[in-house]
Amino acid sequence: MTRKRILFLAEGATMAHFTRPLVLAEALDRRRYDIFFYAPSRFSAYLSDKPFATGELETMPGEQFLANLSKGAPLFPPDIVRRYVKQDQDLISSIRPDLIVGDLRLSLPISASLESTACAVITNAYWSPHAKHRAIIPALPLTRVVPPRLLVPVYKLAEPLAHAVHVGQLNTVRKEFGLPPIPLDARAMFTEGTYVLYADVPEFVPTHNLPGNHHYMGICQWTPPTPKPDWWDRMTADGKPKVFVALGSSGSLRVLPALLAALSRLPVSLLVATSGRPMPPTTSEAYVAELLPLSETTEKSSVVVCHGGSSGCYPAIASGTPVLGIPSNADQQLATAVLEESGAGLGVRVEEASEKRLFRTLEKLLFTPQYRQAAQKWATVFKRYDSGALFRQFVNETLGE
Repeated sequence: MTRKRILFLAEGATMAHFTRPLVLAEALDRRRYDIFFYAPSRFSAYLSDKPFATGELETMPGEQFLANLSKGAPLFPPDIVRRYVKQDQDLISSIRPDLIVGDLRLSLPISASLESTACAVITNAYWSPHAKHRAIIPALPLTRVVPPRLLVPVYKLAEPLAHAVHVGQLNTVRKEFGLPPIPLDARAMFTEGTYVLYADVPEFVPTHNLPGNHHYMGICQWTPPTPKPDWWDRMTADGKPKVFVALGSSGSLRVLPALLAALSRLPVSLLVATSGRPMPPTTSEAYVAELLPLSETTEKSSVVVCHGGSSGCYPAIASGTPVLGIPSNADQQLATAVLEESGAGLGVRVEEASEKRLFRTLEKLLFTPQYRQAAQKWATVFKRYDSGALFRQFVNETLGE
């Protein structure tokens, strides 16, 4: 039997867009498949020991992606998409994969079509056209001046135009390559592909009338080996409730002064993972490290504070720990909306994250049992969905094995 070839393109705009395809790639049997994994060079340290072929994917800097996101500009300008298409085509023509898996690689549906190759795109189910539509105004310069709740009626009218701007630029490139346009809806843009893989579970983010080529993959949780800091045993012996602050690579740092001030007023111990980003001074009692073993830390925490995106919320909920999400971009705001609907946490928009509001929200999460109970309920649901097994089943069915 000829071994099938699977190519993974991890855009890596944020850490989640690298780790989700990595979880799926690692789940495959290397005796049955030839695996090729391409990602930006900044993630090379995580790939050095992998038992499959790896390579560098030239991408737009993550800082530029986040800047575009923060000001409501198209995520990937047309010149970037054109360059990506050329790079994709070069890889496809040299590797000749039977299937390509991409995460936020918006060029992939174009290049895969041009090369007559099937592609699967990874996204969250809250971006699906078949999920509940949530019209949430993103964090923009205007929302720092005008309360977002006052702008919601205007945004509901302007949202189709905003989507048209984002998708229209991608359609310009599609037209140049002789491909038909996709609907002027960001949800259609993020789910364009031969197959769609949702890094979610259906109970947590339900959909309706889901096409047969759309599949749930579970939360695709990545648990890299991370050494425990010197203070780990001391922290474990600390009897106070623990609040774990992990804003990751994309959380807003400007919320930290108010957040730390709010936490200083609560009877808790503070755990902080900086992700290598600058932090304001904390008290001598805070436990601080660049990275922490995620699952073990969330399990020991009473509340996790994160950027509100799925990569911050889901590991905490999987440990049965409630979440405070502080979203600062559209994706994080959608994930935080789902979090609040689930009952497993609360959200405070970054523009509204005053010390007073954060203090009150943290008090609720710490001392109201319903949030932990909901998180524990969802942890049980998450465990039913083995991402590796679901992806292996998808590949077997897709490649006809």
